[in-house]
Amino acid sequence: MLTEIYIKNYLMLPEIRLSFEAGLTVLSGETGAGKSILVGSISLIFGDSQPGLEAYDKSQPIYLEASFRQNGDPMLQSLLSASGVQPDEEVILAREISPAGKSTYYLGGRKVSSGVLKELKPFMIDFHHQRDQQRLLSQSYQLELLDAFAEADALREEFSILYHRTKENMKSLQGMKAEAEKQKQLQELYQFQFEELEAAKLSSGEDTALMQEYDLLSHVQEINEISQSINISLFEQENSVYDQVNSSLSQISRFENLNPHLQEASKSLTQSLEAMQEAAAHLSSMSETLSTDPDRMEAIQTRLDTINTLLYKHKVRSIEELLELFTQRSIQLSSLNSRQDAISGLEKQLQEDFLLLQEKADELSDKRHSAAVLLKVELENGIRDLSIPNGRFEIRIDKKSKAEKILSEFISAVSETGQDTLQFMFSANPGFDLKPLAAVVSGGELSRILLAIKKVLASRIPEKLIILDEIDSGIGGKTAGNVAEFIASLSKRQQILCITHLAQIAAVADCHIAITKDKVDARSRISMQILDSDKRLQEIARMLSGSLSSTAVEHARELLSEIKQRG
Repeated sequence: MLTEIYIKNYLMLPEIRLSFEAGLTVLSGETGAGKSILVGSISLIFGDSQPGLEAYDKSQPIYLEASFRQNGDPMLQSLLSASGVQPDEEVILAREISPAGKSTYYLGGRKVSSGVLKELKPFMIDFHHQRDQQRLLSQSYQLELLDAFAEADALREEFSILYHRTKENMKSLQGMKAEAEKQKQLQELYQFQFEELEAAKLSSGEDTALMQEYDLLSHVQEINEISQSINISLFEQENSVYDQVNSSLSQISRFENLNPHLQEASKSLTQSLEAMQEAAAHLSSMSETLSTDPDRMEAIQTRLDTINTLLYKHKVRSIEELLELFTQRSIQLSSLNSRQDAISGLEKQLQEDFLLLQEKADELSDKRHSAAVLLKVELENGIRDLSIPNGRFEIRIDKKSKAEKILSEFISAVSETGQDTLQFMFSANPGFDLKPLAAVVSGGELSRILLAIKKVLASRIPEKLIILDEIDSGIGGKTAGNVAEFIASLSKRQQILCITHLAQIAAVADCHIAITKDKVDARSRISMQILDSDKRLQEIARMLSGSLSSTAVEHARELLSEIKQRG
């Protein structure tokens, strides 16, 4: 509920602070007096734009501030809490517009973005200008009203979120599949290379070891002949090398104690004998194990051919590089396979969401059909109270989806609001067929139908400020009185701020603000005044006849007395 508004340096209004109570507050004044300035300031506070915006003093900023008492709406409390406003705290919104046109927004004294205040707007105020009546002719707005009456807003939001998520996931899946198709040949190549390298069972340094073994086997006969020749030279022939060294050792050993050098010479000769024996042992061992093996040589050659083929095919120079390639292909295949897993997972998620979408769409449709029957009755009762005694309503709901079995077809058939299209059908006169609202209503009828809808919804939504900006145009006489009573009744459930030309509406108000325009220092200036009982009587007299004659004042007094008697 709006409790206070403060305006400084806005258009023709230098400065004003007004307090508000629950119920109906009317704003009246002559044409051109600036009645819409108060409403415009509230709109600006919530982040709306306004063409031709000017400051009273162009060298100073415009400052607009509104205070609200919270209405207990959980959605509003959640939004406010996110900005640091506690559930029991007064909500103070403000906007400052610099001379250069830059806006700064505040919530609870803290700077916020305009988006924050725009998000709060639908939970705190409900604007109705004359031009807004045309919205009622829109099927999407009619559906929005039915959902509010059906208390299906939360379900509709759930469907909308799921609908958009599904569309995004479908787009993602399409992209993933297209990418997977492009990568298909590459994946097949990687898979072939991986399997080929895996089957080769390569080991680091294997090619070097094989080539050494092949060279050894290629020279077995030559090596054996050399070994045999060495053995003969060292040991077997007459006057062998071993015998000669051994003889030399025997000769020198007699004198080795006489000189250190002789000792070292004796020692070296001894080591030479041992070395020859050790060499002979190695050659003997090798000769026992080494033999010509054509099968092994063929196997080695085959293996080396395999390795060389892989080296050539993959344009690398070593087994180590082939092993690196094997590891790389393993990682790449894992990534490609995980993408396929992601595709499968997303397909499963979409199928689950498809079933959930159908379930929620059906649930939403059921709520709408049930609510449409009740809303028809309540609207017909409401417009009778607004001087449309023979008005008839019908709310036609058609299903856009046709039990599609494929998700893409279902998504194409429905929208973010569900699977239903809706049309308000109306006839104001007996004997005439029901037709779409846009085809049959006048401007005055449209404003009254909108009022009836607002009253029907008032008991189903949290309290908020309803702003009625001259929606009484085109009505008068008894109808004006009925509309006034209707608005007064609505104000018992919702706070209403109403700009009006009708004395009948002003007469039922809980608070009456008169707006006047005069000249001060050759400049137009607007004043706003909360009227006491005497001034209110005079203003209603002016609204009735355009003058303050004794007759007009008496008519105004009679109107107020009649309303007071009706209670």
